[in-house]
Amino acid sequence: MTDFADATRRRDRIGIVGAIVCTGIFALTIGLTFPLLAFVLEAQGYDETAIGLNAAMTPLGIMAASPLVPWATKRLAAWQVAVFCLLASGIFLLLLGLTKSYGAFLLLRFLLGISDCGVFVVSETWINQLADRRSRGRVIGIYATALSAGFAAGPLILSVIGIEGFVPFGIAGVLCAASILVVLTIRKATPDVTREKSASPWIFLRLAPTLLLAIGAFAFWESAMLSLFPLFGLDHGLTAAAITFAIAVCVLGNTVFQIPIGWIADMSSRRSVLIACAAVGVLSAALLPALINGALPLYILLAVWGATAGGLYTMAMAELGDRFSGARLVAGNAAFAVAYGLGGMIGAPITGGAMDLIGAEAFAWTLTALFAITGAYAFWRRRAHRLSASQKDGNPPPPLHR
Repeated sequence: MTDFADATRRRDRIGIVGAIVCTGIFALTIGLTFPLLAFVLEAQGYDETAIGLNAAMTPLGIMAASPLVPWATKRLAAWQVAVFCLLASGIFLLLLGLTKSYGAFLLLRFLLGISDCGVFVVSETWINQLADRRSRGRVIGIYATALSAGFAAGPLILSVIGIEGFVPFGIAGVLCAASILVVLTIRKATPDVTREKSASPWIFLRLAPTLLLAIGAFAFWESAMLSLFPLFGLDHGLTAAAITFAIAVCVLGNTVFQIPIGWIADMSSRRSVLIACAAVGVLSAALLPALINGALPLYILLAVWGATAGGLYTMAMAELGDRFSGARLVAGNAAFAVAYGLGGMIGAPITGGAMDLIGAEAFAWTLTALFAITGAYAFWRRRAHRLSASQKDGNPPPPLHR
């Protein structure tokens, strides 16, 4: 019995490591191609509106595909869905390198969003299903770190190989192929949900609204930060070099601190850590205008802000894995994809609109409100759940909260 348990744990660890490596490589592909496509379109003479519309096609594809992934995993093994989506992503990336048509770019990036959705939903389900509850926060933290590092490394590779010709797209296709090899190597460790009753992602509007809000808030912040912090910085007299370094510090904070945040959550409560991350996010956004011209204080603030903003994503994923498994976990990750896509689509437009109406300071005010709403709603849901449980049976409430 002990030998069987040890073999199971070893297989699960192999599956987790493989899924993290696969997704990290794929994140590198995305981190490389997103700026690459913007540069290619700019070189062809397209304006910022056209480039922004083209970029929006990927999250739109993710949202469109989210309800389809649970359906696909019900009929195919999880590793087969992952391989199919990785293969499709590689083909779409190669085709992007072979065309100069703006219309083709729109279609291919929409299709790329569909295949991206399948990769991330399957891999996140895979990791969450295999992770042990006692260490799930740390495992998700490692996954989030690998994801963030992959996204950050993409532009670095691009700075070395350049943006000219087909070569960058060819490298992206090779990276997709490498991810496929990883999946094929560890396919026996993937969870199988084909025999379970399928679930709809939309039921998570009722089952886990706080987690969806946390995912959407992170994507909203990410979109606004990457798109509009440069404008906020320029308005306050920062140089382009200082702004670029500041964003890099923020991304680094997100990358480095997810494992410690996950460890804290393993030792305490996922929901408490989520609320704490939102509270620190409020404080960080509120202090940003006051610290924007102090180099060291600004960089410390941005590192902390990046860490706690990413903590919303990490805690939401960990709590989802605590509460659900099998087909419902697949559906939950698909719902997360919708929330992430929606948050990413509205983050920059809403924040930018506020800046147009009020001024550059609206960047900080909008994000202060975002984190305040997220933290307050999470706190209220936890309190309401505890009161409901206490009134129902007079016992202390369970440790999981909606």
